[in-house]
Amino acid sequence: MFPSAHPDLMGQLAKERAASLRAEAASYRNRRLPVLHRWRPARFVEPAADLSRVTPVPAEPLQTPRTDRAA
Repeated sequence: MFPSAHPDLMGQLAKERAASLRAEAASYRNRRLPVLHRWRPARFVEPAADLSRVTPVPAEPLQTPRTDRAA
């Protein structure tokens, strides 16, 4: 028999199924993630200072003994 007498039905069905699956995937992506179509830089938020980790500064300067004089 000649190949033209028997069309490739299974191949045609597989091509149609693959095309329908691709179309479904594209529509799902378009419906599911409309915000992510274009790239945007991330929003940067400056973190607040944690004042509990800062050592307090004394109100008056410390009186240290002078070491440049002989005792």
